[in-house]
Amino acid sequence: MDNFLEKTILSIQNAFEDMFYSDTISAKKGIMQSLDTRIKLVSVFILIIIVNFGKTIPFMTIFLTYTLLLAYFSKIPLKAYVVRVSAVSIFFTGIVLIPSLFNVVKEGQPLVYFTKNFYITKDGLESAIVFMMRSFISLSFVYILALSTKWVEILKALRVFKLPHIFTATLEMALRYIFLLLEIATNMFLARKSRNVGKISSKEGRKFVASAMANVLIKSQQLSDDVYSAMISRGYKGDYKTLTTFKITFYDYVWIIFNMFFLIVLWSIHL
Repeated sequence: MDNFLEKTILSIQNAFEDMFYSDTISAKKGIMQSLDTRIKLVSVFILIIIVNFGKTIPFMTIFLTYTLLLAYFSKIPLKAYVVRVSAVSIFFTGIVLIPSLFNVVKEGQPLVYFTKNFYITKDGLESAIVFMMRSFISLSFVYILALSTKWVEILKALRVFKLPHIFTATLEMALRYIFLLLEIATNMFLARKSRNVGKISSKEGRKFVASAMANVLIKSQQLSDDVYSAMISRGYKGDYKTLTTFKITFYDYVWIIFNMFFLIVLWSIHL
């Protein structure tokens, strides 16, 4: 029970740190931070689409190098970036792709034999590597965008592109509720931890976990009503404003020209 409390408290604290960490990086002076949010959204969207059309390892390697350099020059710590993106794109995706390595799923040139009629194929291995690289690069672009841009600016840019009002409003409220609910959960677990005396039985631990889940659920419903009423009483009408104003600068034009040149060269190489 003690380990569960400690791990839960640490996980909640890490979530808070990640959110603060994102605001810290977005305030730095890097390539992505210097761009207009609208340009970043469109360019990341286009790059992700182009990456998912890639079918060869050399093509994906060029894009992988591109994302690593982009993260570096955007002042994003490479170690944390690689570990977090790899955890999803390589570990989880790799598990799903394991069956595709074998000849029973994808025929091809034998590479590693297990039996005469059961082996890993070269084509299956290459396809799995390309798929994992594609997943890593796509998540990298999203990760870099999220860390280099404040959440409210992303929402404001989405509003510019005429996304449904209910969509952006829901995302905005979700972020606020996440902060508040994490704070409630942290206080609850810290209070329980500070009052522990002796060893807690598994039965008592399960009771606390069940009651904590129910308590957070009840408070979340009450909190949603209170927060919305408070916002309405302060003049909230579904629109929000930020201190920053969108303006396309010289750096945005340089970014657009560079990416167009990069994609043209990449296309000519892999024709």
